[in-house]
Amino acid sequence: MNSILQCIFSTIPLCGYFMSSKFKKDINSKSSMKGQFANAFNDLLCEALKNSKNKHLKPNNFKKQLEKFAPQFYGYDQQDSQEFLRFLLDGFHEDLNRSQEKPKFNYTEAELDALSDKNKALVSWNRYQLWNNSYIFDIFGGQLQSCVTCLRCNYQSSTFDTFWDLSLPIPKNSNKRIHTLEDCLREFSAEEQLDDEYKCEKCKSLQKASKCLKIYKCPEILVIHLKRFSYNLYIRKKINDEVEFPTENLVLDFPVLSEVEGILYDLYGISNHIGELGGGHYVAHCKSFKDNDWYLKNDEYVRKTTSDAGKDSSAYVLFYRKRH
Repeated sequence: MNSILQCIFSTIPLCGYFMSSKFKKDINSKSSMKGQFANAFNDLLCEALKNSKNKHLKPNNFKKQLEKFAPQFYGYDQQDSQEFLRFLLDGFHEDLNRSQEKPKFNYTEAELDALSDKNKALVSWNRYQLWNNSYIFDIFGGQLQSCVTCLRCNYQSSTFDTFWDLSLPIPKNSNKRIHTLEDCLREFSAEEQLDDEYKCEKCKSLQKASKCLKIYKCPEILVIHLKRFSYNLYIRKKINDEVEFPTENLVLDFPVLSEVEGILYDLYGISNHIGELGGGHYVAHCKSFKDNDWYLKNDEYVRKTTSDAGKDSSAYVLFYRKRH
Protein backbone atom coordinates (compact mmCIF):
# COMPACT_ATOMS: atom_id res chain seq x y z
CA MET A 1 0.00 0.00 0.00
CA ASN A 2 2.83 2.39 0.90
CA SER A 3 4.64 1.72 -2.39
CA ILE A 4 1.60 2.74 -4.48
CA LEU A 5 0.52 5.61 -2.22
CA GLN A 6 3.98 7.18 -2.50
CA CYS A 7 3.65 7.11 -6.32
CA ILE A 8 0.14 8.57 -6.03
CA PHE A 9 1.49 11.35 -3.77
CA SER A 10 3.82 12.26 -6.67
CA THR A 11 0.93 12.37 -9.18
CA ILE A 12 0.64 16.16 -9.42
CA PRO A 13 -2.77 16.51 -11.17
CA LEU A 14 -4.45 14.12 -8.73
CA CYS A 15 -2.93 15.70 -5.61
CA GLY A 16 -3.80 19.18 -6.90
CA TYR A 17 -7.41 18.10 -7.39
CA PHE A 18 -7.68 16.83 -3.81
CA MET A 19 -5.74 19.67 -2.16
CA SER A 20 -7.83 22.36 -3.87
CA SER A 21 -10.94 20.70 -2.36
CA LYS A 22 -12.51 20.53 -5.84
CA PHE A 23 -13.14 16.85 -5.14
CA LYS A 24 -15.73 17.75 -2.47
CA LYS A 25 -18.07 19.19 -5.12
CA ASP A 26 -17.81 15.91 -7.05
CA ILE A 27 -18.70 13.51 -4.21
CA ASN A 28 -21.43 11.19 -5.45
CA SER A 29 -24.19 10.81 -2.85
CA LYS A 30 -25.17 7.49 -4.45
CA SER A 31 -21.71 5.98 -4.03
CA SER A 32 -21.61 2.93 -1.75
CA MET A 33 -18.96 4.73 0.35
CA LYS A 34 -20.77 8.12 0.33
CA GLY A 35 -17.43 9.90 -0.17
CA GLN A 36 -15.78 8.39 2.93
CA PHE A 37 -13.03 6.73 0.90
CA ALA A 38 -12.12 9.94 -0.96
CA ASN A 39 -12.24 11.97 2.26
CA ALA A 40 -10.00 9.48 4.09
CA PHE A 41 -7.44 9.69 1.29
CA ASN A 42 -7.57 13.49 1.32
CA ASP A 43 -6.95 13.54 5.08
CA LEU A 44 -3.95 11.23 4.63
CA LEU A 45 -2.59 13.29 1.71
CA CYS A 46 -2.84 16.57 3.63
CA GLU A 47 -1.20 15.02 6.68
CA ALA A 48 1.62 13.56 4.55
CA LEU A 49 2.36 16.82 2.73
CA LYS A 50 2.41 19.03 5.84
CA ASN A 51 4.38 16.41 7.78
CA SER A 52 7.62 17.44 9.44
CA LYS A 53 10.87 15.69 8.51
CA ASN A 54 11.88 12.33 9.99
CA LYS A 55 8.36 11.39 10.99
CA HIS A 56 6.22 8.62 9.58
CA LEU A 57 2.45 8.30 9.50
CA LYS A 58 0.20 5.34 10.25
CA PRO A 59 -2.66 5.43 7.73
CA ASN A 60 -5.09 3.54 10.00
CA ASN A 61 -8.29 5.38 9.05
CA PHE A 62 -7.52 5.17 5.34
CA LYS A 63 -6.90 1.43 5.62
CA LYS A 64 -10.23 0.96 7.46
CA GLN A 65 -12.07 2.71 4.64
CA LEU A 66 -10.15 0.63 2.08
CA GLU A 67 -11.22 -2.59 3.84
CA LYS A 68 -14.88 -1.49 3.68
CA PHE A 69 -14.60 -0.83 -0.06
CA ALA A 70 -12.38 -3.84 -0.88
CA PRO A 71 -12.63 -6.50 1.89
CA GLN A 72 -9.90 -8.63 0.29
CA PHE A 73 -7.39 -6.12 1.68
CA TYR A 74 -8.49 -6.78 5.26
CA GLY A 75 -5.59 -7.78 7.50
CA TYR A 76 -1.91 -7.78 6.67
CA ASP A 77 -1.32 -10.56 4.14
CA GLN A 78 0.94 -9.66 1.23
CA GLN A 79 -1.07 -8.34 -1.71
CA ASP A 80 -0.25 -7.24 -5.25
CA SER A 81 0.58 -3.54 -5.64
CA GLN A 82 -0.97 -3.24 -9.10
CA GLU A 83 -4.18 -4.86 -7.86
CA PHE A 84 -4.21 -2.39 -4.96
CA LEU A 85 -3.79 0.51 -7.42
CA ARG A 86 -6.80 -0.72 -9.42
CA PHE A 87 -9.00 -0.81 -6.31
CA LEU A 88 -7.65 2.55 -5.15
CA LEU A 89 -8.60 4.26 -8.43
CA ASP A 90 -11.93 2.39 -8.58
CA GLY A 91 -12.73 3.63 -5.06
CA PHE A 92 -11.89 7.23 -5.94
CA HIS A 93 -13.85 6.93 -9.18
CA GLU A 94 -16.98 5.56 -7.50
CA ASP A 95 -16.93 8.22 -4.77
CA LEU A 96 -16.28 11.04 -7.25
CA ASN A 97 -18.33 9.98 -10.28
CA ARG A 98 -20.19 13.06 -11.49
CA SER A 99 -22.75 10.81 -13.24
CA GLN A 100 -25.40 9.91 -10.68
CA GLU A 101 -27.77 8.29 -13.17
CA LYS A 102 -26.98 5.97 -16.08
CA PRO A 103 -28.53 7.63 -19.15
CA LYS A 104 -29.96 5.46 -21.90
CA PHE A 105 -27.79 4.83 -24.91
CA ASN A 106 -29.73 4.93 -28.18
CA TYR A 107 -27.32 3.38 -30.69
CA THR A 108 -27.95 -0.21 -31.75
CA GLU A 109 -24.99 -2.53 -32.39
CA ALA A 110 -25.80 -2.49 -36.13
CA GLU A 111 -25.72 1.31 -36.20
CA LEU A 112 -22.39 1.28 -34.32
CA ASP A 113 -20.88 -1.20 -36.77
CA ALA A 114 -21.84 1.05 -39.69
CA LEU A 115 -19.82 3.99 -38.34
CA SER A 116 -16.30 4.85 -39.43
CA ASP A 117 -13.53 3.93 -36.95
CA LYS A 118 -13.13 7.58 -35.98
CA ASN A 119 -16.81 8.00 -35.18
CA LYS A 120 -17.04 4.57 -33.55
CA ALA A 121 -14.18 5.53 -31.22
CA LEU A 122 -15.86 8.85 -30.38
CA VAL A 123 -19.23 7.24 -29.67
CA SER A 124 -17.60 4.54 -27.53
CA TRP A 125 -15.63 7.15 -25.55
CA ASN A 126 -18.69 9.40 -25.05
CA ARG A 127 -20.86 6.46 -23.97
CA TYR A 128 -18.29 5.45 -21.34
CA GLN A 129 -18.07 9.04 -20.06
CA LEU A 130 -21.85 9.35 -19.79
CA TRP A 131 -21.68 6.64 -17.12
CA ASN A 132 -18.16 7.18 -15.77
CA ASN A 133 -17.53 10.91 -15.56
CA SER A 134 -14.88 11.48 -12.90
CA TYR A 135 -11.68 13.50 -12.70
CA ILE A 136 -9.92 10.21 -11.96
CA PHE A 137 -10.92 8.94 -15.40
CA ASP A 138 -10.07 12.33 -16.91
CA ILE A 139 -6.39 11.83 -16.06
CA PHE A 140 -5.93 8.03 -16.01
CA GLY A 141 -8.35 7.02 -18.79
CA GLY A 142 -7.17 6.03 -22.26
CA GLN A 143 -8.68 4.11 -25.18
CA LEU A 144 -7.61 0.96 -27.03
CA GLN A 145 -8.51 -0.10 -30.55
CA SER A 146 -8.91 -3.83 -31.11
CA CYS A 147 -8.69 -4.65 -34.82
CA VAL A 148 -9.77 -8.08 -36.08
CA THR A 149 -8.84 -9.14 -39.63
CA CYS A 150 -10.49 -12.01 -41.50
CA LEU A 151 -7.72 -14.23 -42.88
CA ARG A 152 -9.89 -15.28 -45.82
CA CYS A 153 -11.00 -11.93 -47.29
CA ASN A 154 -8.88 -9.45 -45.24
CA TYR A 155 -12.00 -7.59 -44.02
CA GLN A 156 -11.18 -5.57 -40.88
CA SER A 157 -13.47 -4.58 -38.02
CA SER A 158 -12.61 -2.51 -34.96
CA THR A 159 -13.93 -2.18 -31.45
CA PHE A 160 -12.88 0.41 -28.87
CA ASP A 161 -12.47 -0.01 -25.12
CA THR A 162 -11.22 2.23 -22.34
CA PHE A 163 -8.23 1.40 -20.14
CA TRP A 164 -6.90 2.75 -16.85
CA ASP A 165 -3.47 1.13 -17.10
CA LEU A 166 -1.54 -0.97 -19.61
CA SER A 167 -0.49 -4.50 -18.62
CA LEU A 168 2.48 -5.30 -20.83
CA PRO A 169 3.93 -8.78 -21.42
CA ILE A 170 7.67 -9.30 -21.10
CA PRO A 171 8.75 -11.10 -24.31
CA LYS A 172 9.37 -14.81 -23.72
CA ASN A 173 10.36 -15.93 -27.20
CA SER A 174 13.78 -14.35 -26.90
CA ASN A 175 17.12 -15.34 -25.45
CA LYS A 176 17.62 -11.80 -24.19
CA ARG A 177 17.67 -11.31 -20.42
CA ILE A 178 17.40 -7.55 -20.88
CA HIS A 179 14.45 -6.14 -22.81
CA THR A 180 13.36 -2.58 -23.53
CA LEU A 181 9.98 -1.07 -22.77
CA GLU A 182 9.60 -0.70 -26.54
CA ASP A 183 9.98 -4.52 -26.84
CA CYS A 184 7.12 -4.93 -24.34
CA LEU A 185 4.91 -2.37 -26.13
CA ARG A 186 5.52 -4.06 -29.48
CA GLU A 187 4.69 -7.45 -27.94
CA PHE A 188 1.46 -5.96 -26.56
CA SER A 189 0.52 -4.63 -30.01
CA ALA A 190 1.69 -7.64 -32.03
CA GLU A 191 -0.77 -9.36 -34.33
CA GLU A 192 -1.89 -12.79 -33.10
CA GLN A 193 -4.14 -15.47 -34.60
CA LEU A 194 -7.37 -16.09 -32.69
CA ASP A 195 -7.91 -19.58 -31.29
CA ASP A 196 -11.64 -19.49 -32.04
CA GLU A 197 -13.10 -18.82 -35.46
CA TYR A 198 -14.60 -15.38 -35.97
CA LYS A 199 -17.84 -14.53 -37.80
CA CYS A 200 -16.74 -12.28 -40.65
CA GLU A 201 -19.33 -9.65 -41.60
CA LYS A 202 -18.22 -9.79 -45.24
CA CYS A 203 -17.93 -13.58 -45.64
CA LYS A 204 -21.07 -14.09 -43.48
CA SER A 205 -19.50 -17.19 -42.00
CA LEU A 206 -16.99 -18.37 -39.39
CA GLN A 207 -13.42 -17.81 -40.49
CA LYS A 208 -9.92 -17.83 -39.07
CA ALA A 209 -8.88 -14.33 -38.01
CA SER A 210 -6.05 -12.32 -36.45
CA LYS A 211 -6.25 -9.59 -33.86
CA CYS A 212 -4.05 -6.69 -32.75
CA LEU A 213 -4.33 -3.98 -30.10
CA LYS A 214 -3.34 -0.34 -30.57
CA ILE A 215 -3.53 2.68 -28.28
CA TYR A 216 -6.10 5.02 -29.82
CA LYS A 217 -6.30 7.71 -27.13
CA CYS A 218 -3.39 8.40 -24.74
CA PRO A 219 -4.08 9.28 -21.09
CA GLU A 220 -2.60 12.19 -19.15
CA ILE A 221 -1.13 9.74 -16.63
CA LEU A 222 0.13 6.52 -18.23
CA VAL A 223 0.44 3.64 -15.75
CA ILE A 224 2.38 0.67 -17.11
CA HIS A 225 2.20 -2.69 -15.35
CA LEU A 226 4.97 -5.12 -16.31
CA LYS A 227 3.54 -8.64 -16.17
CA ARG A 228 6.23 -10.21 -14.00
CA PHE A 229 4.03 -12.94 -12.53
CA SER A 230 3.34 -15.88 -14.84
CA TYR A 231 0.66 -18.47 -14.12
CA ASN A 232 -0.53 -21.60 -15.90
CA LEU A 233 -1.82 -25.05 -14.91
CA TYR A 234 1.64 -26.36 -14.16
CA ILE A 235 3.85 -23.52 -13.03
CA ARG A 236 3.70 -20.18 -11.22
CA LYS A 237 6.77 -18.00 -11.33
CA LYS A 238 8.14 -14.48 -11.28
CA ILE A 239 9.87 -13.20 -14.41
CA ASN A 240 13.06 -11.48 -13.24
CA ASP A 241 14.21 -10.28 -16.68
CA GLU A 242 15.34 -6.66 -16.68
CA VAL A 243 13.31 -4.17 -18.72
CA GLU A 244 15.05 -0.93 -19.69
CA PHE A 245 12.78 2.12 -19.71
CA PRO A 246 13.48 5.84 -20.08
CA THR A 247 13.19 8.44 -17.33
CA GLU A 248 12.42 11.10 -19.93
CA ASN A 249 11.13 11.09 -23.49
CA LEU A 250 9.18 7.84 -23.58
CA VAL A 251 7.78 8.05 -27.10
CA LEU A 252 4.46 6.44 -27.96
CA ASP A 253 4.36 6.17 -31.72
CA PHE A 254 3.50 3.81 -34.56
CA PRO A 255 3.07 0.78 -34.40
CA VAL A 256 1.84 1.10 -30.81
CA LEU A 257 -0.52 3.98 -31.64
CA SER A 258 -3.36 3.82 -34.14
CA GLU A 259 -2.49 7.29 -35.39
CA VAL A 260 1.06 8.10 -36.46
CA GLU A 261 2.06 10.83 -34.02
CA GLY A 262 4.73 10.84 -31.34
CA ILE A 263 3.52 11.52 -27.79
CA LEU A 264 6.12 12.06 -25.06
CA TYR A 265 5.95 10.90 -21.45
CA ASP A 266 8.23 11.45 -18.46
CA LEU A 267 8.66 9.01 -15.58
CA TYR A 268 7.89 10.13 -12.02
CA GLY A 269 7.28 6.95 -10.03
CA ILE A 270 8.14 3.23 -9.82
CA SER A 271 6.62 0.57 -7.60
CA ASN A 272 9.29 -2.13 -7.15
CA HIS A 273 8.76 -5.73 -6.02
CA ILE A 274 11.86 -7.27 -4.42
CA GLY A 275 11.72 -11.03 -3.90
CA GLU A 276 9.94 -13.99 -5.44
CA LEU A 277 6.36 -15.03 -6.16
CA GLY A 278 5.35 -16.20 -2.69
CA GLY A 279 6.73 -13.23 -0.78
CA GLY A 280 9.05 -10.29 -0.86
CA HIS A 281 8.84 -6.59 -0.26
CA TYR A 282 7.56 -3.50 -2.10
CA VAL A 283 9.34 -0.15 -2.23
CA ALA A 284 8.82 3.00 -4.31
CA HIS A 285 11.14 5.30 -6.21
CA CYS A 286 9.47 8.68 -6.72
CA LYS A 287 10.26 12.11 -8.10
CA SER A 288 9.28 14.84 -5.65
CA PHE A 289 7.37 17.80 -7.06
CA LYS A 290 8.81 19.93 -4.24
CA ASP A 291 12.47 19.74 -5.32
CA ASN A 292 12.42 17.52 -8.48
CA ASP A 293 14.80 15.07 -6.78
CA TRP A 294 14.25 11.30 -6.69
CA TYR A 295 13.67 9.45 -3.40
CA LEU A 296 13.60 5.83 -2.30
CA LYS A 297 10.50 5.25 -0.11
CA ASN A 298 10.93 2.03 1.85
CA ASP A 299 8.14 2.05 4.46
CA GLU A 300 9.23 4.59 7.13
CA TYR A 301 12.75 4.78 5.67
CA VAL A 302 13.27 7.52 3.05
CA ARG A 303 16.45 8.71 1.36
CA LYS A 304 17.44 10.77 -1.64
CA THR A 305 18.54 8.73 -4.66
CA THR A 306 19.08 9.07 -8.42
CA SER A 307 16.70 8.92 -11.37
CA ASP A 308 18.24 5.59 -12.43
CA ALA A 309 17.68 3.89 -9.07
CA GLY A 310 14.85 1.36 -9.18
CA LYS A 311 15.29 0.76 -12.92
CA ASP A 312 16.25 -2.88 -12.50
CA SER A 313 14.55 -6.29 -12.53
CA SER A 314 12.40 -5.30 -9.52
CA ALA A 315 10.53 -2.56 -11.45
CA TYR A 316 6.87 -3.58 -11.52
CA VAL A 317 4.48 -0.61 -11.97
CA LEU A 318 5.67 2.53 -13.80
CA PHE A 319 4.04 5.96 -13.61
CA TYR A 320 4.48 8.36 -16.54
CA ARG A 321 3.00 11.81 -17.15
CA LYS A 322 2.33 13.23 -20.61
CA ARG A 323 4.60 16.13 -21.48
CA HIS A 324 2.91 19.37 -22.56
